[in-house]
Amino acid sequence: MSSTTPFLPSTLPLIPLPPPQVLYPHLRVTLPLRPSHLAVVLSSIAENAQNQKIEDGARLVGVVPVVESERRIGRWACATAQPSTPSKSQTPEDLQPLETLRDRRAAELSRPARTAIDRELARLTKIPPQSAEYGVAKTYVEWLLALPWKRVTTLDTEVDLEQARKRLEEDHEGLEKVKRRVVEYLAVYRLKKQLYLEQLQKCKQISLPTSKGDGRAALDPSTADDLLELIPPTSERRRSKREMPLQWRARVLQTASFGTRDRSSSSSIARSLAASMGRKFHRISLGGVRDEAEIRGHRRTYVGALPGLLVQGLRKVGVSNPLILLDELDKVGTSNFHGDPSAALLETLDPAQNWTFHDHYLGDVPLDLSQVTFVATANTTDTISPPLLDRCEVIECSGYVMDEKVRIATRFLVPKQVKENGLTMDMVRIGEEAVLKVVTDYTREAGVRSLEREIGKLCRTKAVEYSSARDKGQLSDYNPEISVADVERILGVARFDQEVREEVHRPGVMTGLAYRGSGTGGILLIETTLVPGGKGRLVLTGSLGDVIKESAELGLTWVKAHAVQLGIVSHSHEDPLKDVDLHLHLPSGAVRKDGPSAGVGMVLAMVSLLTGRTVPSTLAVTGEVTLRGAVTAVGGIKEKVLGAHRAGITKVILPKRNFKDVQADLPQSMRTQMSFAYVGTIEEALEEVWGRDVWAVKGGARVEARL
Repeated sequence: MSSTTPFLPSTLPLIPLPPPQVLYPHLRVTLPLRPSHLAVVLSSIAENAQNQKIEDGARLVGVVPVVESERRIGRWACATAQPSTPSKSQTPEDLQPLETLRDRRAAELSRPARTAIDRELARLTKIPPQSAEYGVAKTYVEWLLALPWKRVTTLDTEVDLEQARKRLEEDHEGLEKVKRRVVEYLAVYRLKKQLYLEQLQKCKQISLPTSKGDGRAALDPSTADDLLELIPPTSERRRSKREMPLQWRARVLQTASFGTRDRSSSSSIARSLAASMGRKFHRISLGGVRDEAEIRGHRRTYVGALPGLLVQGLRKVGVSNPLILLDELDKVGTSNFHGDPSAALLETLDPAQNWTFHDHYLGDVPLDLSQVTFVATANTTDTISPPLLDRCEVIECSGYVMDEKVRIATRFLVPKQVKENGLTMDMVRIGEEAVLKVVTDYTREAGVRSLEREIGKLCRTKAVEYSSARDKGQLSDYNPEISVADVERILGVARFDQEVREEVHRPGVMTGLAYRGSGTGGILLIETTLVPGGKGRLVLTGSLGDVIKESAELGLTWVKAHAVQLGIVSHSHEDPLKDVDLHLHLPSGAVRKDGPSAGVGMVLAMVSLLTGRTVPSTLAVTGEVTLRGAVTAVGGIKEKVLGAHRAGITKVILPKRNFKDVQADLPQSMRTQMSFAYVGTIEEALEEVWGRDVWAVKGGARVEARL
């Protein structure tokens, strides 16, 4: 090295730079000769030291110039630091709060979480703080310490069922199925919790038979608010000393799916359920989620990785047994190159698996979700995958009836809108007649969102009138009452025409029932007529789908087969439609219609046309008909019957298999105001309309038609 000293400054940019300790003695000789290379030397030294900082721990602390005033010769001192690997006793200051928090929460952490935290903290003491991996590992430890592994909301065992039922009645109108299910859950929870506490008082340690292998008890190991250590037999205890906590499980309502047309009602039901149970509430919106990582999290190898929505929710509420609302479950994205989010929810909602839920961000640390009560909401179950739907207990929430909407508006919506618009109940009064006018003529929905908006318009108009009267000093002329005429003046012309039955029917016209798909139902006229000069064809109009067309063809086939018994023809070889065509039409041609539920109504309309008998205008019918003349069940009974009641129908013919739907879904007041006839065959439906006189042949229809 000494022989090449005079040439060192000129060759510095071309050769590798020696360590500073070796280079420093020669700099004192070369720098006075070639001061122009001073900047190159210093930058090369700094760059070399910076690279070695990452590779082998050598860290450049500083390059300090010392100027000798007499000789004015630049002298530079280069200092290096020791490798940045602190010992266990030399914990960085930013890690001390994490260790303190770990020690304080040691009893609340699960065993895998404690192991992972200790491992990562040990790694952090060996990683330079300037390294990117240092921040990743530190954030991971912070997430593990922030999760509520064993922290739960302690619920009162003396749950007052009457008080819970009263609270649900005060917060929600109708929805009897949901209220009944919530009360059932609370009752079962109280009984199981009391039984568990009694067993806990009797024993501190018990011995259980173990499964093969590791000596674990034959129970699902998981954590809970109260832990009971189960000690295996002595022979097995030597082989395995692992803790075996017994979890008390009261997940009667692990996952409930509220299928409703009104999102606000299903969300508010979940909030009321959480309040009745005394649990914390968290909402997760799944609408538009199309990446599996949104549910299960991202792996830590990605920049900016985070846990999934479930883990984030548990950290936010701070307990491991909250009530989590999975909103818009039916709008989860489909399978694509990002994965299938609905498939990621399978483990979450499965009680047999979710006690060891694995989030990608948490790695090999399982998270217990068994104490979480999941409530999912959906508008329809058609778009939910069958395996996911199989893990849910579906509770159907149908639309509100007219009377329920009026009560909801009077009790909740009107006071809410009055307050939001800066008014008081003395400044504006909306009577039931005005509310009924808004419900029937300005809204047509299953829920009450549009109804609330219309009431808000009424309140804002009265706010303007009140302010104007006060500015003019004419408050005595202000009228706070909103009448039916005021509703028409403020909201304008009615948007919907109320369905009203026809007063008189002619032969060939029958009133059917329709489900409109938006949580509402109504009546649907079925019109038939004969066209002379035809060839016995069946003409169908009214924007009909394939299923309803097949129902019409099937009904005509049945009528032709029983034409003699009905007195349409005198001999079986005669054609009832000889030289004529039968035209069947369903009004509202712009509205698409489909489904098999109009089958019975079509048969009755054809029989009415071909026999010349009229059908009472106060009677309506729904049901699917088979080729043998059997009447099978259909859906949407509640909505159809409510629509018929609004139209003035007093009697409804339904399939026998829909008897349970009437008893379960319709309120008692509706069942007393209307009469229902349940039939199992077309013959029974014909006799219900016209009596036994419908048969021209003594003895009625042929026996084989009833098979």
